[in-house]
Amino acid sequence: MPRRERRLPAGSSLIEVLVSIVIASIGVLALAGLLTTASRYAKTSEIRATATLLASDLADRLRGNAGAVEAGAYDLSAAFPSAPPPPPVPPACTATSPCAPGQMAAVDLAGWRARLRSRLPEGSGSVRFNAPTGAAIGSVDLWVAWRDPTTGAERPADECPAAMAVVADAAVRCVHLQVGLR
Repeated sequence: MPRRERRLPAGSSLIEVLVSIVIASIGVLALAGLLTTASRYAKTSEIRATATLLASDLADRLRGNAGAVEAGAYDLSAAFPSAPPPPPVPPACTATSPCAPGQMAAVDLAGWRARLRSRLPEGSGSVRFNAPTGAAIGSVDLWVAWRDPTTGAERPADECPAAMAVVADAAVRCVHLQVGLR
């Protein structure tokens, strides 16, 4: 018995190719959207890591100068965005005349504020000493705030302190560290 060959209607392979191209295009567009989102989250993560590192730097300085912290020399309360800080002035200290704790606090805060401003978008900070109660040790609340250029989501209401006055600005992000002094 002779074999019959089946013939497809003319143009059917062209339709199949077009459908395949449409499906592949949808996949490529989905991957492009995924790449954009991943880039945004990576940038946000980088900025948050920098903010945490800067807060940790000041925390180490606070522990080293606990007397000045307890005297209120490190208290810094500013609304966001704060004005650019003045450049840090080196203290007039020498080997024979060491710096007073208050002088070191002023230098530490000026340098910290300058680093916040230069390494974070509109970086700003706040420092508040919490006096010890009873047997508890004193602690310090450190807040670092910046304007996140990649944000699109709402931030939690308690992420930033009320003193920074950022309630209406969803693009502002904050990191909070509480540092024990001893």
